[in-house]
Formats: sequence, C-alpha cells, structure tokens
Amino acid sequence: MIMSKEKRQIEKQDLIPLDIYTKNRKQIRKDIVEFKKDRRIALGPYATFYFESFETMLAQVQEMLYIEKGGDEQLKDELIAYNPLVPNGKELTATLTGNALYRKGWR
Repeated sequence: MIMSKEKRQIEKQDLIPLDIYTKNRKQIRKDIVEFKKDRRIALGPYATFYFESFETMLAQVQEMLYIEKGGDEQLKDELIAYNPLVPNGKELTATLTGNALYRKGWR
C-alpha cells in the first residue's frame, strides 16, 4: 500500500471489496502491523503515539467495515471520521492510545 503524493483522501474506490478483504484479512492485518511498528512512539508505560498515514487510515476504515458490516451507509461515517487523520502536505497526524495494562493503576 503506497499512496501517491497527490492522494490525500480515502475514497470508496480505494477499498478492497469486503469478500476479498475477508479472504485475505489475516495477511493484510499482518502487513499493516509491520508497516505501523516504526510509526509509534511510547510515552512511558502509559500511552503511545501512532503517526498515521493514508495507508494506516485506509486499513482502519477497511477493518471497521469488516467488523460492523454497515456497507455504504457506514462508509460515509467512517470517511468523515478517518479522512481528517490522513496527513495533508507537510503535517503530521497521530493518534494517542492508552496502554491497557497500566490503566488499572491510574488514580
């Protein structure tokens, strides 16, 4: 999955058809995990930043459609949610996640 420099928004035609995605999901997920491993920065034991890209957001949209099976109606909502996280120009975008193993001890 390599995007052109002009490609800044995920569109319906970028998605793999659900039946093909389902058939190849294990390998696709393995590939995206490998792609993302160098895009993360741990903030101590409590949180991690993941620097996003067209590829990571496309994978997220694809996975949400797979899990929820909402079709075109859901796709509109997913594109509204995830397209703003696709970097545009020279900006960086990141998501921040809390590490579940440490949440229990937070007060």
